[in-house]
Amino acid sequence: MRIGQPPSPLPTPPARARGFTLLELMVSVAIIAILATVAVPQFTHHMRMARTAEATLMLDVMKKGATMYYAAPRTLQDGTRLPCQFPSAVGITPAGASCCDPALDTDADGRCDENPQAFNSPTWEALGFGLASQHFFQYTFQGTGALNTANATMSAYGDQDCDGVMATFHLVLDGDPAATMSGCDSTTSAGFFHDFETE
Repeated sequence: MRIGQPPSPLPTPPARARGFTLLELMVSVAIIAILATVAVPQFTHHMRMARTAEATLMLDVMKKGATMYYAAPRTLQDGTRLPCQFPSAVGITPAGASCCDPALDTDADGRCDENPQAFNSPTWEALGFGLASQHFFQYTFQGTGALNTANATMSAYGDQDCDGVMATFHLVLDGDPAATMSGCDSTTSAGFFHDFETE
């Protein structure tokens, strides 16, 4: 230090960082807990609702295929005209208890593995229906009768959270009340029947 110069000021100590008090932490945890109890069930519900879109979309695809099949003229090999009818019944596809079954879900993600060969049956081919990617639902088709007594029921079943409760969707088609051997059309139900839609 030079003579005549004022002494340099002492360095000021750094300000102490202030932490959260125990009360502030408890209030924060309580708010997060309340938000979680409200948000998580809502998020789960919306996820399940989004998955049900698969079922309604696929049943609509089936309905269009069944409607075209019913109205298309068909004959036997000798030329005899067949009455308008829906394709015959086919069991649950892919076969198994649900898409949670380890035999159908090898990667354990709650979806049936992709298996296009499962839909290689005359009925699925007649409907132009099949799934080539992973999916949450299994499907059935039931066709009976002919002309005005014809009926078809398309169904989708899915266990979305693997708890053994199945979400169920049905769509019904009926034959044309005025159907004749020369022409017919099909009528559809007013909407989907569903049970345990989001379980």
